[in-house]
Amino acid sequence: MATELQDDDEIIIYSTPPYIKNNGLNFSRGVYDPKIYPEIELTYTKDPGEVFTDNLAAIGCNGLVINEKIRQKIKELNIKNVQYFDLKLIDKDTQKENIDYKIANVIGTVNCLDYDNCDLELSSTGSILFIEKLAFINLDEDKLPEIFRLGEFLPLIVVNDRIKQAFEAEGFTGFVFYKPEDYS
Repeated sequence: MATELQDDDEIIIYSTPPYIKNNGLNFSRGVYDPKIYPEIELTYTKDPGEVFTDNLAAIGCNGLVINEKIRQKIKELNIKNVQYFDLKLIDKDTQKENIDYKIANVIGTVNCLDYDNCDLELSSTGSILFIEKLAFINLDEDKLPEIFRLGEFLPLIVVNDRIKQAFEAEGFTGFVFYKPEDYS
């Protein structure tokens, strides 16, 4: 599962909320954060005609930025390993506030890459720089979390077919689902 824009009119927010920057927060490591934070404010600029997706491309939030519809679906699916942090979006021009979104921290990582069957560009330290094709080792799906971060490359979130089907049935925007061999 990847956060990707599908249309040119979908908003992307590049800025980092000052609270995240000043406190060095990162919600994309797959680790539970026991701290309680105040509502995080993110100021953005929206061009005329741009639309919000259900899963926002908000790069500087260091985690998924999802709306209430997605949170309700996650709750309905009884997925327990997602943690939420309050977020207030503030339009820089109008000062209009939107609190429908939260930062989601997907908890859990699994090292499951089959390096022999992947096509990857690695750095001199062995970290992944570029992915042409992924392949997973054979794991017992019943023992895997339904959603987790790929341990070898934390920006990627892996979901099982039940979540994929549920999200697609709802028509959620801002996500693209790839089979490992099709991801690049």
